[in-house]
Amino acid sequence: MVSDESSVYMDFKLQPQLIRSALEDLLPFKKWDFVEQFYSLIEWVNGASSLLESNDCVFNAAEDNTDQQYPYAKKCSARLMILFRDIPENCQDKSIHWLMNNIQSMASSMKPSFSAGAIGLSQSPTCYLALGDKPDTGGMGYQVTLNFFAYGKHEQACYESMKDVLKIAQHALLRVNMRIKNGEIDALYR
Repeated sequence: MVSDESSVYMDFKLQPQLIRSALEDLLPFKKWDFVEQFYSLIEWVNGASSLLESNDCVFNAAEDNTDQQYPYAKKCSARLMILFRDIPENCQDKSIHWLMNNIQSMASSMKPSFSAGAIGLSQSPTCYLALGDKPDTGGMGYQVTLNFFAYGKHEQACYESMKDVLKIAQHALLRVNMRIKNGEIDALYR
């Protein structure tokens, strides 16, 4: 945001109506079904029933695939960064590892024969200013980055695969959210 003044943080929890108009990466692709799935995912993760929220997302259009691991002509990718709404939880290594492990476990069990997509998970170091920005103040933590990859023999097939990848991610996050509501995070610290 510092280098690009047109990039402005929007709190979709407070302004959910902006999701379908403010995500500039998705606007040129509105005719494709995966966009509706992406909007649905972002609306849910920032909605009242979620104990998570998103902080950033990106979509990269279909292009020639150079990844030999996936034998398809085209690929596209996307990213969604998520965090716990309970901000201090994002500064607990156990909680971040739990979140990543559960997303991975849930997503991999959903559609095991699906071979035209993948979800990669990583941690992004984050300073939570609400908790302090000095050493030993507790403000250093993480966000979880979900990287979505979809493949197809042509553009349409690639975007159909992205819809499937996003649907799998949303179902996995719904199940993880239920585990958080059921107190599984709290059980880590007992």
